[in-house]
Amino acid sequence: MSNAKNKKPTVEEIINKTVLATRLSCARETKDTFKATEKRLYAYPLLLAKIQDDKEMIAEIEMYGLCEKSHSITRFIRSGIRLDPEEIKAGILMDLRAQVANDTHETMRIEKALAKIADDEYHDIIKYKYFEQKSDEEIADLIHCTTRTVRTHKSALVGRLSVILYGAGALE
Repeated sequence: MSNAKNKKPTVEEIINKTVLATRLSCARETKDTFKATEKRLYAYPLLLAKIQDDKEMIAEIEMYGLCEKSHSITRFIRSGIRLDPEEIKAGILMDLRAQVANDTHETMRIEKALAKIADDEYHDIIKYKYFEQKSDEEIADLIHCTTRTVRTHKSALVGRLSVILYGAGALE
């Protein structure tokens, strides 16, 4: 009995457990990729606005500097080293530029995915639903179809976008 507890699993047993765990994970992942795709689509216009705001803030800081605070307030980094105003400014600018780069990368991924569904006759549903927050009824009126057609094609398009953005994990 104690031998059974102390017995180490074989490589084959480990692989089988890993495959099973991956399959279970992928079953959950499909729903997650669809929701995650919708979340990215809803966020797209907000990201574009944020990129613009951050670029304006970078330009302002470069032109005018940071808002002055009381000279009695001192900034320290974790090591206890005191930072001068130029180091603080450089750090803030570096963070803002990194945020702009990250947000720009995300919007470019979304734009590339959208370009791959541009040939679909119902691709405007994505723009109306996620970027302009129109209801299914409003979209149906705009593209001259039923609300059921809107919902059916929206799901199909988001499914295609999920595969483009997340790969095979969105297929399970």
